[in-house]
Amino acid sequence: MLRRAYDGVVRALVFVAFSVMLGAALAGTVSRYLPFLPTIAWGEEVTRYAGIWSVFLVSGLGLRYGAHLGVDMLTSRLPAGARRLVYLIVHALILAFILLLLVAGIRLVRENVGQLSPALEWSMGWVYLCIPIGAGLMLVEVLGLLGRALRGLPPPGPAAEDA
Repeated sequence: MLRRAYDGVVRALVFVAFSVMLGAALAGTVSRYLPFLPTIAWGEEVTRYAGIWSVFLVSGLGLRYGAHLGVDMLTSRLPAGARRLVYLIVHALILAFILLLLVAGIRLVRENVGQLSPALEWSMGWVYLCIPIGAGLMLVEVLGLLGRALRGLPPPGPAAEDA
């Protein structure tokens, strides 16, 4: 129940960010080529920031479903026990990186609250806030994956989650 609500909120936010990104890109392009419309100076900035936000928001779900780039040519040939050990080590390293990303992201937000974006004059702290939020979402997912691995369960995939 809670997981469905979490997934629904994340997917809705990604949909909004992606829609804003596409809308701003379309508005910026159309305004550039139609002489009777004023040029939208902020379109490129909104497109960039919405794209970055959508990537960080969906990164946790990508981690859960194994959608991030990975090479398993060697690990798929290992015996089950060794494969489980490699899986635990890899996810412990991912956890360490996510914690580093979370700390660095919080520091980046604090340091850039007073800086304004060029076209929109938004606080860059709001733009960079996607980093600690995305890291927090990935942290939730990697802890779940580590918990599954410690219990000897295989990592979930899209088919297992949708069933």
